[in-house]
Amino acid sequence: MPALFFQQQLVITKHTMQPLNTHTILLCDAQHLNIDKFDLNTLLSPFELAVITRRKSNKAKQEYLATRLLLKYLVKQSSPEFAKLPAHHISSEFDEPSSKLLIHITGSNTVFSSCLSHSNGFVGAALNIERIEFGFDIEKISTKRPFEKLAKHFYHPDEVNLITQNQQQGAERFFRIWTLKEALAKATSQPIAKLLSPNVFDQLTQAHLRAVSCQYNEFDVSVVSNQSTDWQCSVVNTIDQLRGVLNF
Repeated sequence: MPALFFQQQLVITKHTMQPLNTHTILLCDAQHLNIDKFDLNTLLSPFELAVITRRKSNKAKQEYLATRLLLKYLVKQSSPEFAKLPAHHISSEFDEPSSKLLIHITGSNTVFSSCLSHSNGFVGAALNIERIEFGFDIEKISTKRPFEKLAKHFYHPDEVNLITQNQQQGAERFFRIWTLKEALAKATSQPIAKLLSPNVFDQLTQAHLRAVSCQYNEFDVSVVSNQSTDWQCSVVNTIDQLRGVLNF
């Protein structure tokens, strides 16, 4: 059974301006964003402006802005009634009771649930319009990290065996298990600390959740969702692709 989870089952395509599936994950490299070239007052809500101002590093600001632009783009593309709404009237705020990032629309009772992930400047965003069990995660595959030591300290013994029995694929397996655990945590609104030591493959099976993953360049990406849904994943080559919809 675990062998299936190490296959490259998730297909990542290049994003086009075609109508979006409601089950869409958008990915983007935020490292080339020049924050100073954006009019943040027209793109971010007052709440979001306060958050990005508190971000210390340029990378953190880049990741924050990129994920919010992706979310606003998804809202405007998936909901025609909000197509002409100014971007700063769409606000993302974390909701503690549900452990979800919620999207609020100025002057509307509509609230969207969403999911974000980022790793080393590579970011992803998705709307969960139907509020089904869904989560995804991105993690850079790094052989420099002591992944075997980390696995033995945090992971289930069966997971450790899968990592240590194949030296050539040890790092890839470590990070695949990690992204599966993170995606499962987001899908089930559980803290990741609670899901580190249990066997993630058993948990996915018991929860009747579907998991698909793949490697994209130097990153591992996993999606966990209701078994009846098929999430599409695509890469936005540059933020400029969003310009016409977001009017910046």
